[in-house]
Amino acid sequence: PVHPLSLHMGKMLAGVARGMITALGVLAIGVIGTQSWGLLHPLALLILILNCAVFAGIGVIAGLNVPSLESVGVLTNFLITPMSFLGATFFDPAQLPGILKPLVYCLPLTYASLGIRAAALKPLEQFPWYTIAVLLGLATLLTFVGAYQFSHQQD
Repeated sequence: PVHPLSLHMGKMLAGVARGMITALGVLAIGVIGTQSWGLLHPLALLILILNCAVFAGIGVIAGLNVPSLESVGVLTNFLITPMSFLGATFFDPAQLPGILKPLVYCLPLTYASLGIRAAALKPLEQFPWYTIAVLLGLATLLTFVGAYQFSHQQD
């Protein structure tokens, strides 16, 4: 008998590991392609780990709440894919019109994009330290919500 919280932590750590393996592959291609080591800044890697923890938390919660495998596809189509394009991945959110800024800053990927971009391209004095706090807070919240749901699930 394994405690449900141990299972939850295993799922979370597996999600973080999967995300990091994928991200490190992309980073390797980026470093080879650009000949720039800025992407491997320790702060960028910290943000990357926190981002993987946030999405592992979302994945565990989604896995516990979706009624079928098809529902996971719906979640991906309506949450993850739009976030990929709207989460400051391709643009600076400071350039957005006023009504869109609050929406973009509600997305966790925005903070990951801002933090990794700043760690790789800007001096340390310009690093947005709040990105670490936001991602750490979200990862912690999602971990606790997932742990609660995992320990109270009914078969």
